[in-house]
Amino acid sequence: MNSDGIDTSALLTMLGLIAAVWAVVPSAAKLSFRLSLNWFDWLVIWTALFIIHGFFFEPVLTTLGMPTLGPWLWGFTKSTTQYLLFLVLAAFIYWRSRRTNLTRWNIGLFDELTTSLLHTGKHEELADLLQRHLESALDLAEPKSVRSRFANAIRPKRTAFHVVLKDDGSITLGEDAPTSKLFRKWFSCREWLADRVGPSQRVQRYAVNVVKRLLSSRSLVGHLAIARPYLCLDVMTRATLVEEGFQDEFFNALLANETSVLYSELKNNQNLGNAGHRLALPDENRLLRFYCANVDVAARLGVFRSVGEAVLAHIDADETLEKKLNGRLLTFQEVGKFHDPVYAGIYFFRIMVLEGLHQRVADHLWLHYMTFFASSLVDRAREVLPEDENYEFPTPLAYLLYIIVDTTAVWVMDAEALTNPGEQPLPNHPDGNHVHISFEAAEVIGRVIQVILMSPRVPNRLKEELLGVALYTLRDLEQRAHLAPLASVMRANLIEPYGFGEQNNYLYVLKQCFDEQDHVLRAHLRRLNEQLNAAMGAIL
Repeated sequence: MNSDGIDTSALLTMLGLIAAVWAVVPSAAKLSFRLSLNWFDWLVIWTALFIIHGFFFEPVLTTLGMPTLGPWLWGFTKSTTQYLLFLVLAAFIYWRSRRTNLTRWNIGLFDELTTSLLHTGKHEELADLLQRHLESALDLAEPKSVRSRFANAIRPKRTAFHVVLKDDGSITLGEDAPTSKLFRKWFSCREWLADRVGPSQRVQRYAVNVVKRLLSSRSLVGHLAIARPYLCLDVMTRATLVEEGFQDEFFNALLANETSVLYSELKNNQNLGNAGHRLALPDENRLLRFYCANVDVAARLGVFRSVGEAVLAHIDADETLEKKLNGRLLTFQEVGKFHDPVYAGIYFFRIMVLEGLHQRVADHLWLHYMTFFASSLVDRAREVLPEDENYEFPTPLAYLLYIIVDTTAVWVMDAEALTNPGEQPLPNHPDGNHVHISFEAAEVIGRVIQVILMSPRVPNRLKEELLGVALYTLRDLEQRAHLAPLASVMRANLIEPYGFGEQNNYLYVLKQCFDEQDHVLRAHLRRLNEQLNAAMGAIL
């Protein structure tokens, strides 16, 4: 071969290898590669390839009058320089692929790629993609940057007439808009300029649709909840604005899988805090801290509804869970409860509501779900067996009823840790020192007790024990003179759980269970006994 000729074998080998690899690369990977590179990246790539080919065709270029590169320095030759350029180009492409930004220019590619991965069930690949781009997609859907605010300032107001934004970017003014050509030209010019400065409303609407489609996929959210729970937390506030059901599906998935981060955090969150029954929130428990470190976040996002409805759905629809809850207690009280969705939901409420109480919020945080939990549990309880009277908790379900009553009693009694002797607790304190939650819990505990006492599926011994938990709480309140208002609310709601006299025989059942309590306890609760007798007399 002529030594002065051009050897293109290396180029042919390289191009053949690239073509072969590209032919077997899945379409999703091709879309991901295209998404990773913007116009500047392609400019760098083509410039580097042009220079590399320039070295190969140096004899032709020299003949055409192009100057030579001169003598090589530091031991470099044409071949080593070509190799180094290829290496730098490969490194650049890899680096750019890991630092991709989702913009208004590539939202269409992102839509194509996520749709492909979602419909083919490649949730882990899609999770990797969302780990990098979900926040950027939300930024496009709800732009809050300086550029977007400037674009909104440029964009003309349209409150007085209707404007139709088409997918192709064109704008149609309604019939009620001014007909002046000058006005319409000025309107279109400002719209065009605003779209150049920041994301257009068409792009925003497109981004909203893309994010909504992803976050409304139960299978994808279920995968993210288990595999990437903290990614979900990072975007939770903004994601719920786009897709209201995102948080509901998130907690449905967490409660349905006992290996989820929710179960592990609840199990590792047993340490008491500084006062009362408040629990410490370790830094590593990121999910609990997200909602409870500042309980206003839980209130604003309505997490009580998400957790509460998920628990009720498990109680009402999970036949396997029903069989387990009505089985033998065995080690449920020590071990099994940490793998149970009902206990997890109750314990989450316990932590959240205690935080609300100690943070002095004037919001009950829907602790009334305790009544719904108790009602659903007794509806799913099996028939009472004669041997049930021999056990404190004959079934896991019976133990969960105790946890509900105990949790509600704790919310009532922690008012003591937040008020000083001589300081009267108020549900809405003028100085903000609220114990509103304790007053709400004093109402709820009466309703929970009514549900339990009126159920034929709860053994008599368990009814008496759970009523005893409530009565001992009332006794402790009455022994502290400054908690008298709270004790009064609790007495009233034990007798009239919903603020009015019951038409059934609830009072007789309550009286019967009260008379079975320890005589010392009954002696401390003379006022309750008197009010109960008066209520029964009023019925007669």
